[in-house]
Amino acid sequence: MNKLNVYKALRIVLIIIAIIVAIFVVRKFYKESKIENLAKEVLETIKTTTENSETGEVVQTIDAEMGGYKVVGIIKIPKIDLEYPILEKTNVESLNISITKFWGNEINEIGNVTLAGHNNLSGVMFGKIKKLVNGDIIELTDTQNITLQYEVFETRIIDPNDISCILPIEEGRREITLITCENGRANRFIVKAKEVK
Repeated sequence: MNKLNVYKALRIVLIIIAIIVAIFVVRKFYKESKIENLAKEVLETIKTTTENSETGEVVQTIDAEMGGYKVVGIIKIPKIDLEYPILEKTNVESLNISITKFWGNEINEIGNVTLAGHNNLSGVMFGKIKKLVNGDIIELTDTQNITLQYEVFETRIIDPNDISCILPIEEGRREITLITCENGRANRFIVKAKEVK
């Protein structure tokens, strides 16, 4: 086999690899786009059904589902343009759909509630939470349609086996912890915030 044939074969292999990679990237972005659209639809449904169109009164409960999982709240972080339904449990399937409740009491109850989400390169879900700094605001809306604000007081990288982040820093206070993968799942990136009083 001469050099020319080797270069042709190598070029064909590289083209095939590039096509395969492009297909995977396009599929991933398409899937993330579908999830974003579904989240927006669910949020819009929640917002339109919480107001009684006949009386203009606000209905005091959120009763919604997303991908077969109960919605237990809404997370909104204005600084990074994030707003998602919070799903009732964390597993592989639910994490692929939205932000999930990983640990703790109900949304906006006393104690620490930990929320988990994927760190997507496209910036969806928790893909942008590394931009948060102390003083930034996170809003949580619970199933009673009550929204509380939380102020970020700590961000850090931890070992995946370190569960100390789910414990409250201060007893008798409302806190939240956001957790996502870091370094290709080798570590976890966390954001801790406490209620603004």
